[in-house]
Amino acid sequence: MRHSPPMRAVVAALLIPAAACATKGPRETRLMKSTEMTISAAALRVQVRSLADRFSGLMEEAGEEVLLTEDDSIRRRNALLWLTNGIPAMQHALFQPDPLAALVDAWFLVAQMRDYFDRAADRGMGPDKLQLVTRVLDNMEADIKLIIDNAGPNTNYERGRQLIYEKASAHPIDDSFASRRGSAAFLAEFTARAGGNALKSIGSVTETIEDLVARIDINAEYIPKLARWQAVLFTMDARYDSIPDDIGHLEHLELVASRVEQLSPLVESLPGLVAEERVAVLAALDGYLTRTLEFVNQQRDTVMRQDLPAEREAVLAAIREERLAVLEAIATERGIVLAALREERAATFEDLDRLMDQAFTREVNKLFTRGLILAAIILGGFAAITFLGVRALNRRAE
Repeated sequence: MRHSPPMRAVVAALLIPAAACATKGPRETRLMKSTEMTISAAALRVQVRSLADRFSGLMEEAGEEVLLTEDDSIRRRNALLWLTNGIPAMQHALFQPDPLAALVDAWFLVAQMRDYFDRAADRGMGPDKLQLVTRVLDNMEADIKLIIDNAGPNTNYERGRQLIYEKASAHPIDDSFASRRGSAAFLAEFTARAGGNALKSIGSVTETIEDLVARIDINAEYIPKLARWQAVLFTMDARYDSIPDDIGHLEHLELVASRVEQLSPLVESLPGLVAEERVAVLAALDGYLTRTLEFVNQQRDTVMRQDLPAEREAVLAAIREERLAVLEAIATERGIVLAALREERAATFEDLDRLMDQAFTREVNKLFTRGLILAAIILGGFAAITFLGVRALNRRAE
């Protein structure tokens, strides 16, 4: 199996406590900010880390095909060197902390390997093998192009490829990859032109727990394969790769046995080395978690002691100002309403006084008129009575 369940269980058991304290990474690294990428750092990290398995598998399949189909010892040795040195170099490039730096360095390595095999053609490498390697490198670049094309609307794959191949041609690699110069200088020059600091941006991004799990998985898968390829390369360099047909020549078996005895202490020490690496990984995780908790506690203390009281005072001050403004507005409105009520009351009383005066005047006029009419009636009655009395007296006198 590619990743055994026991290994995953052990890794999960070791890393579950760390996962509980993991914090969300930045949206962009400083190196990403110097480009026109719009993809987040987390999304780019996942895509770039997925290339480690795929690129290692592509290189492994091509190298194994050469070993199975090639009889020439020099070409077989070149294939073993590519497997034992190229795969770790590619994995190291793809697991750099900054995902954009990892993508660029892997692309840089692809360009260096293409230049290396172009030069290897002059040393007798067959066209069929060159075609195989070219197909592998083309597949790698196709995966890189897919990531870059999806990283933002303004990314330019062809311009980046031209720049990387131009820089890679000035730094060729040899058979062992030992003198390989990575893209750190190229990234420093690029971000310097863009106004950044490549080395600072790379160093400021810590490896996530997912990266550690991926590295442990891929190391568990490829360490036995690398050991097997190194053993085959060792036997080829010591000229023990071909056993004579005559089984009577037992001295070859004795030499092989002596070499195996020399290797046995190394094999016996492997569990101790693995245990030391495990302790180192746990110590690194513990330090990472300790720093994370210290940072979280510091931020919490800052919020509780400084930011929260300041925010509380600001809120209370704003509430006081709003309360005073509301009371002032209410007092102003109350004065306006009272003034309007006074004016309405005064106008109402004036209207009532005017109506009372008019009503009183009308009533007085009515009484005066009635008095005049009554006086006229009385006077008329008196005059009539007087007239009748005088007339009666006159009749008696006659």
